[in-house]
Amino acid sequence: MFDRKKAKAAAKVTLKRHYWMLVFLCFIAAFAGIKYDEAIVAVSSEVSTVDTSAAAASDSGGILYEFLSGNIGISVDGNDVLDNMDEAEKQFKKNKSKSFKVGSVELSFADGEFAKIANMAVTGSYVSTIYKGVVSITGSKRAAAVIMIIASVLIKLFLTYFVFNVLSVVMSRIFLEARTFEKVPVKSFFMLIRTKKWLRAGLTLLLRELYQALWDLTIIGGIIKHFSYYLVPYLIAENPDLKPNEAITLSRKLMNGHKWECFKLEMSFLIWQLLGLLTAGLLNVFWINPYKEATIAEFYAALRAGALSGERRSAVFIDRFLFEKASADRLASAYSDIDSLKRETEQFTDKYTGARAFFANVFGIVPRYTERTEAIDRNEINKIKVSQYLDELEGRSYPERLSPTPPSPKRDRLGTIYYTRSYSIVSIIMMFFIGCAIGWTWEVVYKYIEVGKLVNRGVLHGPWLPIYGAGAVMILLALKKFRHKPIVEFFAAIVLCGFVEYFTAVILEATHDGQKWWDYSGYFLNINGRVCAEGLMVFGIGGVAFVYFAAPMLDNHLRKLKMRYAVPICAALILAFAGDTVYSHFYPNQGTGITDYQSAQVTDKL
Repeated sequence: MFDRKKAKAAAKVTLKRHYWMLVFLCFIAAFAGIKYDEAIVAVSSEVSTVDTSAAAASDSGGILYEFLSGNIGISVDGNDVLDNMDEAEKQFKKNKSKSFKVGSVELSFADGEFAKIANMAVTGSYVSTIYKGVVSITGSKRAAAVIMIIASVLIKLFLTYFVFNVLSVVMSRIFLEARTFEKVPVKSFFMLIRTKKWLRAGLTLLLRELYQALWDLTIIGGIIKHFSYYLVPYLIAENPDLKPNEAITLSRKLMNGHKWECFKLEMSFLIWQLLGLLTAGLLNVFWINPYKEATIAEFYAALRAGALSGERRSAVFIDRFLFEKASADRLASAYSDIDSLKRETEQFTDKYTGARAFFANVFGIVPRYTERTEAIDRNEINKIKVSQYLDELEGRSYPERLSPTPPSPKRDRLGTIYYTRSYSIVSIIMMFFIGCAIGWTWEVVYKYIEVGKLVNRGVLHGPWLPIYGAGAVMILLALKKFRHKPIVEFFAAIVLCGFVEYFTAVILEATHDGQKWWDYSGYFLNINGRVCAEGLMVFGIGGVAFVYFAAPMLDNHLRKLKMRYAVPICAALILAFAGDTVYSHFYPNQGTGITDYQSAQVTDKL
């Protein structure tokens, strides 16, 4: 028999061990409307005085709200669709003149892709843009309206049943792992994607909703079936290979004789939920919701254990190590290669010393490549591989290799894109100039698309923009310590590139009588026109792509270049660049589309 007090005690242990992760997970579930959305509603009702009626929601969200809600254009014969879309277009054009400043930071909807995206999201005008495109293809406003109705309904159904609903399975999986293991890796959140079972999970939950809707017509039957289908997400979380009807039937069988227990379990949280209302839903978010979900995970585990020990023993309960830890011998056997690598890295003693150690460890620079460099690099690769599986090997997280539904095997590319490697001075110089050339090409092509003219961008005359090459190399070297943490690397790259771009602009303006080579005024979230959110996001994404993919791949090819060729090439590039820099100091690259960018845009528009 299910022991509710014992289950709640175990749930508190789970919650204490993984508190912030489980709180965040339940918050996302509530925000997406999967579970516990009453907490979000309660919080919203306290912090907002906006009317939450259907009409007010429609007015505040406009055509975008209606489209995502699957309600767009219900009155096809009327003018509601056209009126809403025309209003969205008018609001979009009106917003383009809006600008808000807080100190040096400007939030504007005038220029740039971010401003356009933000404006379209606020007004929903992209829906009218799509509508106009459909009209031009079909030649009929009525047909376009019908297509938009169908599209909005399909999008609503897809988001509901194949995105948000499936997240309930992910949530169940995380809580099951959390109750057994000390750590839950990020990859567990993508279990259904990695095992290619996301679509099947969505179909199962869709079928459950259809059955539930039919039983709801009988009222009493709907209440009973609510509890009958209660464990479907947990069954899929354990065994994603279950067929839709199989998962639903199994949940029904498991709940036979336990519906009243489940009802009492739900009611035992009633007082907690009343307290949650008194705290405007905050108590729900930070305690009740994850506590309740952790208790439900204990409920499933108890019923599963009863089914395994009784007459209803079933082959569908296949994931033994989701509920108990594997023995050390079993783990050592499954992860024997990782265990060997671990011992190998612990026995590896060769390392850099002196100044070479400083530059290699802090910046990732070595004078040149040698066999010793390659040996140290290989040891670092092995360390990364060990770190990826160490928690599984030592029983702190779910042993994926013992899973009955393991993810599809992937090619091990770590050896070729080993991103924590050290780079030779020659490689750094070559990558600087490659970055300069790629940045120059990007700017020239972008300007050509913008104004329809080929423009030699930058303060220099040669085909290079040093801010791109310098930014790439600085991200690679100055942020070396963050390479093991991609998210930290991304934000650090944004800060570093923003600092470089801002003060480069300041220096150029100071040394050239206030002349500007770029101006982001009017762009979404810009600072004094010298940097903007759009540009920094590009730098952040580009920087991460460079560090983790482009730089290692380039380095693989540059290592093949013999020194007797590489050194003269680097010397020639440095001399040419230095000469251009000196010449451009006295005769900077200026003109239409470079420093006179505003007139170039006006001329093009005329």
